[in-house]
Amino acid sequence: MIAALAERSLRAVWHPCTQMKLHENQLPTAIARAQDPWLYGADGTRYLHGISSWWANLFGHSHLHTKAALAQQLEHLDHVMLTGVTHEPVVDLSEKLAHLT
Repeated sequence: MIAALAERSLRAVWHPCTQMKLHENQLPTAIARAQDPWLYGADGTRYLHGISSWWANLFGHSHLHTKAALAQQLEHLDHVMLTGVTHEPVVDLSEKLAHLT
């Protein structure tokens, strides 16, 4: 079942931060869930999510404050890439971050 998921992923998903040649000999790791700094594989293996520049692992996965803020934001605007557009939440956040520096 885990191998089937990984094989389906290779057929259907572009993995933008992976050298696809790697997957000629190694299937992608199937992750079932995440909590705090941990990822849990579909086979039950626990992995420390140590890619510190990516999204949720800065504060831990499933952090209560982050989940509440996301749920509130989803009521208004779920996601817009900043490709020639802008929106109030990103401007507000950017101004707050700039003020901190």
